[in-house]
Amino acid sequence: MSNEKIKAILIDVGGPLVDDSGLDIYWNDYLVKTLPDLIGRKVSISEIEEANRRSIESYAPSLYSATIWHFVQPDVEKFKKLRGAFDDLNTSQFYEFREEAGEVCRQLSEKYSLAIAANQPASPADYLEEKGILKYFDFKEMSGSIAYSKPDYRFFLYIAHRLDASPENCVMVGDRQDNDIVPAKKLGMKTVRVMVGSHKEQKVRMPSELPDKTISSISELSDAINDLQS
Repeated sequence: MSNEKIKAILIDVGGPLVDDSGLDIYWNDYLVKTLPDLIGRKVSISEIEEANRRSIESYAPSLYSATIWHFVQPDVEKFKKLRGAFDDLNTSQFYEFREEAGEVCRQLSEKYSLAIAANQPASPADYLEEKGILKYFDFKEMSGSIAYSKPDYRFFLYIAHRLDASPENCVMVGDRQDNDIVPAKKLGMKTVRVMVGSHKEQKVRMPSELPDKTISSISELSDAINDLQS
């Protein structure tokens, strides 16, 4: 493992900081109600869940886009209609804040620069502000306001640059193997995977893509960072 000292910690929102499973439940139900008029047949929850599973397994950058396309392909206009409906959602209304995250981020912010590293529109920042956690972050922007999104390497490099840190001095914390762990490791960042949410079933494809640390809750993050720092 690299001997580079940790300077900055990049943390995803959905999964590590908030439980966003309510969004998945809502969207699955929405598709069951909406798809029949678009594709001419009924669609069951089990079909939606199977499509989601395949999207996760295939490392699709967007679970929602991949599942929509699975049902409406090759009709691009129908895809745009459903994807637009998703993009119009205020996703933070479905969030459940992980209360332990506040204290963890407070403690870490005393030693390291913290950054939000999330594929989100700008609105979840307001939610995190209301929860009193955003103040601990030096970089507060979501992908919707910086022109890049995960797993694009430029997303990670942009944040590292804004924190005046090299990738080797950064740790990426996320729940997704495809969007969080793999691209961060390829850039030389250390990684911590939080095993929560629908992507906890996502498989590691090869040893070189194994996260440096794996934890079951954000409450374990401080210990994981200490282990990586030692």
